[in-house]
Amino acid sequence: MSLHEILNRQYYKKSSWIFILLPLSFIYYLIIFFRCWAYKIGIFNSIKMDVPVVIVGNITIGGTGKTPLVIWLLEKLLKIGMKPGLICGGYNSNANSPQEVFTDSEVSDVGDEALMVKFRFKKNNINIPIFVGKKKAQVGKALLNCYPDINIIISDDGLQHYKLKRDFEIAVVDGDRKFGNGFLLPAGPLREFTNRLSTIDALVLNGSTENMLAEKKILIYKMSCFGGILENCLHNNRVSNLDAIEGDIVAITGIGNPERFFKQLKAAGLKFRKVIFNDHHLFTESDFIEYGDMDIIMTEKDAIKCKNFAQDNFWCLPIQTDVDEKLLTKLINKLRI
Repeated sequence: MSLHEILNRQYYKKSSWIFILLPLSFIYYLIIFFRCWAYKIGIFNSIKMDVPVVIVGNITIGGTGKTPLVIWLLEKLLKIGMKPGLICGGYNSNANSPQEVFTDSEVSDVGDEALMVKFRFKKNNINIPIFVGKKKAQVGKALLNCYPDINIIISDDGLQHYKLKRDFEIAVVDGDRKFGNGFLLPAGPLREFTNRLSTIDALVLNGSTENMLAEKKILIYKMSCFGGILENCLHNNRVSNLDAIEGDIVAITGIGNPERFFKQLKAAGLKFRKVIFNDHHLFTESDFIEYGDMDIIMTEKDAIKCKNFAQDNFWCLPIQTDVDEKLLTKLINKLRI
């Protein structure tokens, strides 16, 4: 397990040793404070796109549900006649300069989340232009240069990428883990302090009915994720109900919040062995050798990294998302689209 993963798990527990990292968190605070200040007074310039830009991000590290919300938002925009494009950071990939994502792209080149979204829409014969790269503003320009008919850009992550000027900001908060110990990196999971949430356009709470920010009078839009149908990773037209899987099961995942995935499987009454890899782990065939006689269940994001060596016993659980429709109404009204 990497140091990053060890720290990430300690962020959501009572760990007294984490206090030794507070001096580093203070340095981190000074860096982000002066960086934000420099953008605010114009020392650093933000780049504006020719179309509206919607940021879907978070103020913590780890999985909060950004990508499922991005998929939901893309689907809703398509239904009202918009032509959206998506930009992603391509985390843990070789995508330093802007590049387009295709269904035959390799995860190592474009990242798992971007490729997963590409496949999700391709199954419905919908081509969403997706570009990845480290510098969001350059990626947005590259997308528009190749697809000038795109009339809105969605950014998966990017709340802290101030170089890209944005027209609507959405922050996603994990309803179970919330803000962990409340400290900034590296002593805690926070990228920014929670008062940043008072400046965004919409806050989406994933998987909880508790309004943990009621005292700050922040309007919260509720979001829930669910999945009940398994798709075979080798045979695209083969599906199964969760409760129809018999025999020994192993649930393998390399995501930011694996317990959310395991809870879904437990809720379906499954008994399974847990195998956890680091977030964004690039799976290889050797990772599955000892599970050849078991049914392997994984998330859609993990499955995309196994597309070149999937077997009959590989299954993924696509996630569907239900979000308060008022979020879309607010976005439409503000952007006047």
